[in-house]
Amino acid sequence: MAEKDITQYTKKEFLEMENFGPTGPFDSVIIVPTRKMHESGYRCMKFVLVRHGEIVGVVSGWSDVVHINGIGGYGKDFSNAIRQQSVKPVGWAVDCLPKSGLLRIFCQHECDVDGFIGSDFSFCVR
Repeated sequence: MAEKDITQYTKKEFLEMENFGPTGPFDSVIIVPTRKMHESGYRCMKFVLVRHGEIVGVVSGWSDVVHINGIGGYGKDFSNAIRQQSVKPVGWAVDCLPKSGLLRIFCQHECDVDGFIGSDFSFCVR
């Protein structure tokens, strides 16, 4: 999908992107605040999913919260991780895209969408 490098998109261009489900794993997420307000009083967000600099998915709707690496950071199988008291350590980093000023969250692992839990968006390390 990427016609240009993600660092060259404006916030407006990110906001105008049509939603499409991820076409595979991703290694970073760009958080795009929208004007839409959630009933909680917080703004809804759009999430641009990126793998090696290429946009591989755009998801949005009603999310006012994002869970990084699942609920509580326990990953996809959080109930099993809590029982076994084991969590795979993952180092997350955040940078700020130069043109849009948006934040990008990334790590050294591939991630998958874990889904929407109520109005919360969740993604996890594979």
